[in-house]
Amino acid sequence: MKDIVKIENKHELIGFLRALGTECRFITLDTETLVENMPKKGNPYVGTVKIARKNGIVNMDYVTAVEKRFAEQHGMKASEVTYTPGKIWYKHCQTVDGKPLCLCEGNTINTQGKNYLQFFPLRDLGETIYVHPTLGKLNKQQIADMEGRFYAKNSAPYKPTVITLGIDSIRSVTFRKIKMLNETVSRLTGRLNRFKGAVVSTEKPKKAVRAEDDRPPDEHIHDIDETGRW
Repeated sequence: MKDIVKIENKHELIGFLRALGTECRFITLDTETLVENMPKKGNPYVGTVKIARKNGIVNMDYVTAVEKRFAEQHGMKASEVTYTPGKIWYKHCQTVDGKPLCLCEGNTINTQGKNYLQFFPLRDLGETIYVHPTLGKLNKQQIADMEGRFYAKNSAPYKPTVITLGIDSIRSVTFRKIKMLNETVSRLTGRLNRFKGAVVSTEKPKKAVRAEDDRPPDEHIHDIDETGRW
């Protein structure tokens, strides 16, 4: 139990994420997120709250996973591949030597002053429900209709998902220490394959293979280094 930390206060969480630095940890989150960023005119689902519990990882090296998968799919060596991040709506807080943290800050007019936790989701724990102030708990058909009103998904097959979640949406989060070995990363990237994500940087210049612009927020699933929503 000494390696497990549970946090329910958002100010304490922000401080903990800064102190955590780039250390990789398993996390379990309980969240309540207002479903936003949908066209509001004529949309019957505005005001819906998403209640979910899921686990994932913070501070995992995304670049290595993307480069390896892209290389495998295109018959290349991982050392020949790099991914250049597109334009993003938020920025990573950094260590004094410039390394990105999983704590992020909004970088647009609508997100400035807001803090976010970026993590790599592994699985949902229990049922994810959507509750509307007048419609009540949405059924499967309503959820499918609501999700169809989101922007179209266009993740590349070689990119896992990263979620950038507003700190205000987190009701509680538990951190557990892990020992990240090469074998551990290989197993996890297999699970992350069903998600979408993006990148950071590389240690030395390599052949650029792709660059993308991404779009803004809320509770966000997206191309990492940087973007998206769910």
